[in-house]
Amino acid sequence: MNKKVKKYFIKYTLEFFVIVLGISFSFFVQNVRQEKEIDSKRELIMKNLLDELESSQNYVIERKSEFEREMNYVNKLLNDSLSIKMIKEYPNNKSPLNPFFSALRFNPSSSIYNSLVSDGSLNLIKSSSLKALIDEVYKSNFNYIQYFIKSEYDTGQEAEQFFINNHADVYVNNFWFNISDDKLINDVYQIMKSDIHFKALMVKKISFMEAKNGTVNYYSKKRDSLITLLKKN
Repeated sequence: MNKKVKKYFIKYTLEFFVIVLGISFSFFVQNVRQEKEIDSKRELIMKNLLDELESSQNYVIERKSEFEREMNYVNKLLNDSLSIKMIKEYPNNKSPLNPFFSALRFNPSSSIYNSLVSDGSLNLIKSSSLKALIDEVYKSNFNYIQYFIKSEYDTGQEAEQFFINNHADVYVNNFWFNISDDKLINDVYQIMKSDIHFKALMVKKISFMEAKNGTVNYYSKKRDSLITLLKKN
């Protein structure tokens, strides 16, 4: 190789490496920038989830208390310790027959989680244990609660239908809300207390209430664990 060729070879080789190095550096800078953007988005995702969970904490606590109250009413009926006085002391803005013929809903906020699942952003979370806990709180535990609530509600509807079929003369007086009518309330109370078929339905209903309340307590503990974990991350 003569000197001239050697000179050009070295020159173009150096230029080639400079170009390659420049391109590689450009890719590196771009990757660093993208990683920073992903990290920022990941932090925002966890912050939003934490905000959503904390914003519903009071709702969950209140609902747990209300679930216990509803089950206590049915339990006292089955133990023959429910009194007309207790029925009249039920919260004023609700029917005192709710524990027997209906079921409270349970809907803590989940819009942030649903949005993250919808657009795939939840996959940006690296920790598999964190993702598993998020899914457990928002999906599996929540779905179990909804199943027991639906079963409890359906049994309440059976109990209402039982009243329609067997005690229509009482039902037509709008006993759901006519709490001021002492005679009507006493008639309803006596039927619930003495009718073995109605009590059998309440045994079925309280089994779902117990399962629901146990699942809600477990859900609440997992929810607290998730909040703690999100704060650490």
